[in-house]
Amino acid sequence: MSVWQAFLAGVALSAAAMTALGLFLDSRRNRLMGRFFSHAAHEINTPITAINITVLNLLGGIFGELPPEQAKWIEMMREQVYRLNGMVGELRDIIHIMVSRDFALNPESVAPAELAAGALAAIRRGVDQSNVEVKLEVPTDLPRVRVDQGRTVRTLTSLIFHARKFRSGGDLLISGQHADGKVFLRLHYQGLALPPGEAERSLELFYPARKGKSHTLNAVGLGLGVLRAVARHQGADLTFEVQPDGQSVLSLALPVSPR
Repeated sequence: MSVWQAFLAGVALSAAAMTALGLFLDSRRNRLMGRFFSHAAHEINTPITAINITVLNLLGGIFGELPPEQAKWIEMMREQVYRLNGMVGELRDIIHIMVSRDFALNPESVAPAELAAGALAAIRRGVDQSNVEVKLEVPTDLPRVRVDQGRTVRTLTSLIFHARKFRSGGDLLISGQHADGKVFLRLHYQGLALPPGEAERSLELFYPARKGKSHTLNAVGLGLGVLRAVARHQGADLTFEVQPDGQSVLSLALPVSPR
């Protein structure tokens, strides 16, 4: 090897070493950033929990009987606290997925009908007060699925919030079906017609931050993209279809639990 070749080899090795060091430092910085923001989200969740406990005590009569005309507003507060808690959870998940890259799940075998009922129960009174009926048509004999139950219920609840906000009329329907080795929980509602491709774009992670005249579908919470990202990390998926007349279906495909 000539002196010139040795010099070039040394430069290449130095560059590779610096690149490796840079990647290591970036990875370490990302882990620290992820832990910091996850900690911040956790701290935000602490006062939310205190507020939620107070609201539940008010509704439970711990502090005395609550007049009916006031109870409906406390119920609305309870729903919004639940929604806020869900958004903090989604924020923590996306931090662990994209920044610190240490996202962890707690999968378990659960009945799809139980997931749907749990999501509706969390916001039932708020839904009733908005004069929107959510019908459940999820067969109890569907195969059990293997998912993180808490996160999946939270996802379904966020989908209900989305449909309730963007419906143009009528009630909501949650149906269940087993096909192609998956269990599909579908949320049907009458929405507005969207420009071509807009429904698919709304599933992009950073869709809520996108600008443009075609951005006709505003996101609820952190958006559908976060829900899809969390779903995909547990072997599930989220799709969104909108017909020309506005008939809309949000479909959550869940992996069947091994027998």
